[in-house]
Formats: sequence, C-alpha cells, structure tokens
Amino acid sequence: MADVGHSAPVRTTSTALSRGWTFKKLKSQYRVPLLTVFSEVLMSTLNRAPLLLWNGEQAHSDVLMEKLKRAERFICMVAFAKESGYSTFEKPLQNRIDSGMHATFVIGVDFYQSDPGVLKKLLKLKRRGKVDVYMGAFDGQWTFHPKVYLFENQAGAHTIVGSANMTSGGLINNHELSVSFDSASALREQLEDWVDELLTDGEIVEATAQLVSEYARQHDIYTRQMDLARQRAKRSATRAGGGLETLAAILQEMKADQSEWGFDASVERREIHRREASVILEDIASDRRMDSEEFLEIYEQLISRMHSGGLQRGKTTVAKAHRAFRAGVRSLLKQKERDPAVLFDDLKADFGAVDRAGTNVITEILHLLDNKRFAVMNRNSVAGIRLANVEAFPHMPSKRNVRGDTYALFCDEAANVRRRLGLTDFSELDAVFNYAYWRD
Repeated sequence: MADVGHSAPVRTTSTALSRGWTFKKLKSQYRVPLLTVFSEVLMSTLNRAPLLLWNGEQAHSDVLMEKLKRAERFICMVAFAKESGYSTFEKPLQNRIDSGMHATFVIGVDFYQSDPGVLKKLLKLKRRGKVDVYMGAFDGQWTFHPKVYLFENQAGAHTIVGSANMTSGGLINNHELSVSFDSASALREQLEDWVDELLTDGEIVEATAQLVSEYARQHDIYTRQMDLARQRAKRSATRAGGGLETLAAILQEMKADQSEWGFDASVERREIHRREASVILEDIASDRRMDSEEFLEIYEQLISRMHSGGLQRGKTTVAKAHRAFRAGVRSLLKQKERDPAVLFDDLKADFGAVDRAGTNVITEILHLLDNKRFAVMNRNSVAGIRLANVEAFPHMPSKRNVRGDTYALFCDEAANVRRRLGLTDFSELDAVFNYAYWRD
C-alpha cells in the first residue's frame, strides 16, 4: 500500500514482518507514522475482502461471539470497558477459557471510564484457565486508546480494529466503525510485542486484586465528584446573571495543589517577579543610551517575569522599535493619572509603531504599576472571566479591538470577580485565570 504524502519510499512490510520487527522498529526504519505502518501490516495480511462493522445489520458483538466460538487465542485491547459490554460475551468467553483458550485483556483506565467490576471479573476468570489481565498504569504518560479484538485458531486468525470499546454502546448500539478481516499470525505476534513494550515502558501493568481495589476506590470518588461537577456546571452555564461556581471550584482546586503551579506558590512567585520587573521597567525608562541588542537582553528579562503567553515570540520585533517603546514607558512612569482608560489609550498611542507590543504587553506593564487597580488583559484572562458568564470582551484582545474604555470596563468586571472570590489583588486573580486556562 503506497504511503501517500511521504517522500521516503516504504519498503515491503511483509519482508519486515518476516524478520520479526516490532512496530517501533518499523516506524524508525520507514520514517512514517505508526498508523501507516499498522495499515500496511493489515492490508498485507488480508486473505479475503474486509467487512465494515457499524452496528447496523451486523453488530460488533455478533462477529465477536461468532469468532470467539472457535478461538484458541483471544486478545482484547480497549480504551475502556463497561460491564454492559462484557456481559454480551461473558458466557461464550467462559466456555472457551474452560476449553483451553488463552486470552489476554488490556484495559485502559484513563479518566476512570472503565468499570472496576469488569476488572474484578477478569481477575476471577484467571482461575478458570490461561488468562492474562493488564490495566493502564495510574502514572502512565499517555492515554491508552486502542480498540482491537483478535481471534486465532489453527485455521487462521481474524481481527477487528476500529472505534468499538467493550461497552454495550460500542459493541451494539453506537454508530461505531471498524474493519473486520482475516489476518495472519504475524499480526498477533505484533500485538504481543506491543503489550511487552507497553509493560516495559510502564504504560500498562499486570492487574492485581490490590491494584483493582485501589482503582475501584479512586473510581468511586471520581464518579461522585463528576456528578457534582455536572450539576454545578449546568447551574453555572444556565444562570443569566453570571455565576462563580466554576471559578470558585478552580480556586479551591488550585489552593489544594501543593505543586509549583498551586495557589500559594504561584502568588509568591508572581510577587517576586513583579518586584523584579518593576526595577527592570525603570531601567528601560531611564535616559541612558541603549542599542537594540542591549534593549533585547533587558526586554527578555522583563517579559520572562510577566505571565502572558507568547511574549517571547514578539521580542525581536519589539526590539526593532525600542526607542518608541522606551519613550512610551518613560512617559507612562511620569504620569500621575491613574484612570485605566486614559493610561491604556496613552500607552497604546505610544506603542502604535511598536509591532507585537499589544494589549497583553500594555496591560502587563500597567499591572506592574499597580496590581490592585490594573488587571492583565489577554486571551487567558478573557477566557477566565467568561467562566463567570461575563461575555463583553473580545476573545483575542489586541490594539485593534480594545480601547481605553474597553479596558476600564474589563478592570471593573475583574474587580467584581476578584472581590467575590475573596482575592487580594489582580495578581492573584490572574494566577487563577492562568491556572484555569493552562491546567489541562
């Protein structure tokens, strides 16, 4: 099968398989995406035309139970499993295990979507015969997301690959789509190699009663919390006057976070950065001579202590207009005015010829002057204030769509949110907005 869109030629996959190469080796050798290699393997092993399953006239469960009747080897790898799905083939599975079939199950547990009951039943199934049960590791780096069912006996093998998880929806009711096809034992060997690699990498682990019990405990807590969260989210989303349930919950989560991104650590870091940046800003506003190269070094120090995203990308462009930038900051620091609308418009005018010194830079500088009066206005903070159902501001604020009166209104709305959340200043509020924006 041709590798469309890649300049490097794809060698014959069957040759690679005959050498016992794993997917990882194939991907390295051919320099193509793993999915392309996987498709190559599938197409090269077809003995007859594949069948598409979409739970129409023939459901996934129909083919699964038909092939299971004569299987001597069964591999099931799914992102999540529900008891509703397992029950559709539990009896024929038990019969085949009693008859000597070797079964391997790899069940994902990301986002607590798998029922603990399925894992418990699979562990009990091990008492009947040769059954391997693996589950996603709690600390795995990546989401486990395959949906593969492989059946093999002396006459050959058959595989289902597609979107169907081990649920009643996936196997019977949902609009799923999978390819059902005859395959060679090489594909089964590839899957077994992959399981070994996942075990070695710590992405999956062998399921034990202790691990499943711990997963069940976490699953129960997660399920209850999600039920409450859905209720809160529905109330907040439908409340016309604006609610703070979402931001209050995020603040609570942030305060419980003891990492460097938690509330206490973030607020302390921001205060240190604000003091340091204020000194740097004074240096930029000074009358001493400074060429663009020196300015760039100092400007890098300034923006590294700000908390808006993307400032580093525009630093070189700003440095090209460093004289106008310095003049604007110099003028700002001499003003006694503290009206956010006036100061924003003045600095915006001074930065008119300074590309990439937009609303985020302007308001970060104002915030340095007084973090109780001037809020940071950028994409993060606008997204954050929208969580309180405040929709009055452009999603991507810039010098083109934000004027002084717009910024003053944003400061007023942000101050209202800050007070209702019980926060001290706009630095704390911006920390919450950033946590809400970046935490995923």
